[in-house]
Amino acid sequence: MQLALCTISYRHHLRSFDELVRFAAANEFEAMDVWGVHAKHLQEADLALLQKNGVHVSMVSHYLSFDAPLSVLLEQTKALSRLAQRLGTRRIRIFAGHKASHQLTEAERARLVYQLSGVCKVLDQAKQLVLLEIHPNTAADTIESTERLLHEVNHPACRVNFDVLHVVESGADPVTAYRRLEPVIEHLHLKTVARADQFDVFEPANVYAASGSRDGMVPLFDGIVDYDRFFEELKSALVAKTASLEWFGEHPDERLATDGRLVRQRLARPVLQFT
Repeated sequence: MQLALCTISYRHHLRSFDELVRFAAANEFEAMDVWGVHAKHLQEADLALLQKNGVHVSMVSHYLSFDAPLSVLLEQTKALSRLAQRLGTRRIRIFAGHKASHQLTEAERARLVYQLSGVCKVLDQAKQLVLLEIHPNTAADTIESTERLLHEVNHPACRVNFDVLHVVESGADPVTAYRRLEPVIEHLHLKTVARADQFDVFEPANVYAASGSRDGMVPLFDGIVDYDRFFEELKSALVAKTASLEWFGEHPDERLATDGRLVRQRLARPVLQFT
């Protein structure tokens, strides 16, 4: 499995893209998951530096305005498509709206499906993929709703960004959920919290704020997600995947380097055989 460093981990740190690329390469990150805000400001020299250091862009993580008129949404999609093409990636991660699945009326859901179908058609023309992140307060907040949404959109360009913590937050078992969605999983996000009452630390209004709380953000193998079991049971399925270490807390260099090393160690272990 390839590991990607998320540039969003450095949203409140004064670091040049040059430094991030060199850090990624020095710590065996094969890829970078580039936040759309950062992607818009990359120069040709930055893209050349990626290639020189053997690091590719695994995904652009950004957002689309599903509350806007369809014409505006599709123009945003085209701009995001051009940005991803410039960075050399097929994958564009978005959220499936901004309303929990159980709060959507059938009419609202039908409108979202229609909008996503339009987004898929635009990206498919550029041979790109739209990745719906499993995330609370979106139409992809549960495994059941995500499956239904994919069935309703019914387009090969529509895939899933499997956020392991948010799967746990939904009440699903991440190993079972992964196997259920495996054919449409294109990418993974890896993070955790210390306790089950701390999921809200990852609410966008908190996590994107420089003064937001970081209580509950802990190293990958110290939280409530059983990543040892996740990697052990899904090792063979994860070989061809790319996963981003999504760290939002303090000291990102130290945490990303350490968690990256520990993930590689788990994946390198021989599969246990029971008789």
